[in-house]
Amino acid sequence: MDKFRFQSLDGRDIAPQEWLRLWAELYPEKTYDRAAYAELIASHKNLVANDFVRIGKWKDGVSTESRWKANVASVAYRIWIQAASEMPKCPEGKGVADFLDDWANRKYTDEWPSRSVEKRFGLSRATTLLHFLSGGSFPIFDSRVRTALARLLGPSSTRVENTVCWYLDSYCSLLAELATLCGTEDFRAMDKALFSYGAKKLDLAKQPRRPLPT
Repeated sequence: MDKFRFQSLDGRDIAPQEWLRLWAELYPEKTYDRAAYAELIASHKNLVANDFVRIGKWKDGVSTESRWKANVASVAYRIWIQAASEMPKCPEGKGVADFLDDWANRKYTDEWPSRSVEKRFGLSRATTLLHFLSGGSFPIFDSRVRTALARLLGPSSTRVENTVCWYLDSYCSLLAELATLCGTEDFRAMDKALFSYGAKKLDLAKQPRRPLPT
């Protein structure tokens, strides 16, 4: 357990089980609809084109049709439409890395009268797509999760990398280790707790560190 530091809202060290309960309850269910998530996970082997649109809206936090279109900031509309057209299947074995590389590096351009900006679909969205295709077997890996891991591991830990290799070789096993410490087999609860822990701006730097084990 010394490998990780589990903290409360005020930076106190707490038990892993308490950490999971506290932070999972803070997950923004209104933004990331629980019912839509459950339906998509339940039907992951039989997704149709519109389901990929629903995944895109869920991931990018789209709550109104006026935001579901090209050239909207933080909405990768064009690539989600590609997914709806292609309807990819869940990859297996070594195909997982290729799948993530492909989707994470797909590019689209947001265009406005005064400028245009080329963007990448990114690993966060690629792992979200994989998450739903796999029925939740593969975790979502976004900036909030990376922040949460950095807090849990501490400043002296190996750098949390936003790469396919680090996701597959390090994060997936770290998540399983964390779940064991938290006494749960509910990986969705772990997803929620990590999301909330990384999203919250905590003044943890002022809190005293535990002494390192000798």
